[in-house]
Amino acid sequence: MNLTGGWHWHVRAWRSQARWAPACVQINDWLMAQGMPRQQLVLIGASAGWMLPTAWLAQFEEVHAWDIDPWAKPLFYARHGRHLKRQGTGVHLHTGDGLALLPELVRSMPGAFFWFDNVLGQLRFTGLPLQETARQLGQIQHQMKGVAWGSVHDRMSGPRRPDHPWPKPKAALAGWAMESSPGQDWLRSTGAVSPWLDHLTEQVLPQGTPVQYTAWPFKPGYAHWLEMGWCPPTL
Repeated sequence: MNLTGGWHWHVRAWRSQARWAPACVQINDWLMAQGMPRQQLVLIGASAGWMLPTAWLAQFEEVHAWDIDPWAKPLFYARHGRHLKRQGTGVHLHTGDGLALLPELVRSMPGAFFWFDNVLGQLRFTGLPLQETARQLGQIQHQMKGVAWGSVHDRMSGPRRPDHPWPKPKAALAGWAMESSPGQDWLRSTGAVSPWLDHLTEQVLPQGTPVQYTAWPFKPGYAHWLEMGWCPPTL
């Protein structure tokens, strides 16, 4: 069972829309304020686009979305596809492993903007040794050289004090470790109660990349630390 895919995941996401709404607004505001290229968009791990703003997607001329979950394609189209087509955005939805296809996709669409949609933080659950997963995640930025790309992903997740207010989004620079003073300050602001799970994504984005931290109220008494950022093409 994959807790981030399949019908059980989509039922949870559908039922959680009101709870997730504050985090979705923060993601929307951040994405809409960015100046990434807006011709082709390649979404890796798009699922049904539960936390993606349709208005942001509609700014692209084409959207190519990849997910291994067979439920993702019809549900993404139901949530976003019809509106995108009415806006003139080409929609190309694929069932398959976009991560495995990355080298081919980067070669074939060098002018596209690649967005890892809340997928990289889930790789620690694939059954590989954690050291190997961390190594693979650390290679993402090298695989993406030459193209513009970005990601929203889980950094940490765990229980929180239910009476603690939710923090405002935090502008930061990629590379904050959980053990650092800024990392601990952010966790305290979320009401985190130890222990929290490390999603091994600390090194996904190049150190110093401007990022936003958002607290995601995943379920009652449990939160995720989301990190989002993007990079222009590098040689």
